[in-house]
Amino acid sequence: MSSFSDISNNPSNWYIVTDQVMGGQSELKASHDDGVFSLKGYVTTINNGGFVRLAHRPENVDTEVKGIRFMAKGNNETYEVHVTMQGLRMPPWAYHSSTFTVTSEWEKFEINFSDFEKKSGVSPRLNPSNIRDISFAGYGRDFEVDLKVKEVNFY
Repeated sequence: MSSFSDISNNPSNWYIVTDQVMGGQSELKASHDDGVFSLKGYVTTINNGGFVRLAHRPENVDTEVKGIRFMAKGNNETYEVHVTMQGLRMPPWAYHSSTFTVTSEWEKFEINFSDFEKKSGVSPRLNPSNIRDISFAGYGRDFEVDLKVKEVNFY
């Protein structure tokens, strides 16, 4: 797969992760129809929870990649794009992130990796060729998740 290609064209390459892996109670269901991922559920901070993610492990990301581009719409909430680097599994908050806010209308988002915020001192510098996974996340507060995403690609 070319690093600049559409990474959303095979829904079987995407998977769900929730805070339930650590005892949280957030829920997420994802479906894919006609090129659109639909994420529905909720984030709850009960029992030290607070996240849901639809994640993808891209292969062979070119070092020249500058960011991620996608179309999204939803329920007037703020979501995040998370990037985790290869070789890093703990702590679970060791990632880079950037926020985006959706409305009920499709909008194009283009987020440069240089604009991502490092969320832990142990996370290495964001280097596109070392990306382990990239995900769309509901994070950090109690809210309903209703997000649609399509045309996800690196640029």
